[in-house]
Amino acid sequence: MTDLILHHYDASPFTQRALRMLGLKKLAWRSVQMPMMPPKDDLAALTGGYRGTPVLQVGAAIYVDSQLIARELERLHPAPTLFPGGPGGLQLALVKWSDAFFRAGLKLVLGALSSQWPEPFRKDREHLFPDIDFGTVGAEAPHWRAQYRAHAALLEQQLADGRAYLGGTAPGLADIHAHPFVAMLRGALPEVAASLLDDFAHLRAWEARVAALGEGVRTEVDAPTAHAVARASRAPDTVDVDPNDAQGLRAGMTVEVEPDDTLRGGSRGELVIAKPDRVAIRRTDPRVGTVVVHFPRLGYRVTPLG
Repeated sequence: MTDLILHHYDASPFTQRALRMLGLKKLAWRSVQMPMMPPKDDLAALTGGYRGTPVLQVGAAIYVDSQLIARELERLHPAPTLFPGGPGGLQLALVKWSDAFFRAGLKLVLGALSSQWPEPFRKDREHLFPDIDFGTVGAEAPHWRAQYRAHAALLEQQLADGRAYLGGTAPGLADIHAHPFVAMLRGALPEVAASLLDDFAHLRAWEARVAALGEGVRTEVDAPTAHAVARASRAPDTVDVDPNDAQGLRAGMTVEVEPDDTLRGGSRGELVIAKPDRVAIRRTDPRVGTVVVHFPRLGYRVTPLG
């Protein structure tokens, strides 16, 4: 079976989602470290312009966002499952709830720490999150503390019957969606995290159990190695467009795909897949050859270009 290659940086809580997936499934994988801010030319060779983390490469197939990484890992390695409670629709839907949890924690971190960041890094993050006013977010800290604690209280409520994981006795994607944003605040603002979380008795034990899933077996490689794997692989030739597609997309049209919530960059190519849960484009770059880049439909905008 083709190796799993993850393009990422470990400091990202979204990377931590992918690591826990790999750990739950006890998989071996290859790691390509990307920089935290542009330029990210090595990643762009594969994605066409998308700059976010994590990105999973399987030969010449590229999977953007932890939503699709979860689906692909489950397809390739169905046991142990990421969906112990059943088909997984609700666990996948929780990605949007967890984004709100992330935003509450992010705004606490920005308000407390962003003024201390090096100017280039701060400017990059201001570009990445254009809807957040970095100059005033600190004044809203009481609101975001309350929002963060409200999200955490939902986890505590779910765990209150003594279950080990959010779905019951086995870990799953729901745990993986939520855990990184608890860990993020504990790492960045430990005193704030303690004041908001430490009276939730069930939550702390759950945190330790999810962290103990680990990350599987990592082997570090460089970007040229990953590019060579893509060049040596045959890009998938699947064409699958929903005849009832909500946007009326058609196979072969040129489209741009980009996140609809942050400025993580867009990718252009030939549309080959358009389903309710995903879109995929075929594109070619001299460094990697022809690849097919898959994006979730949820949270991503598809713009026909002709």
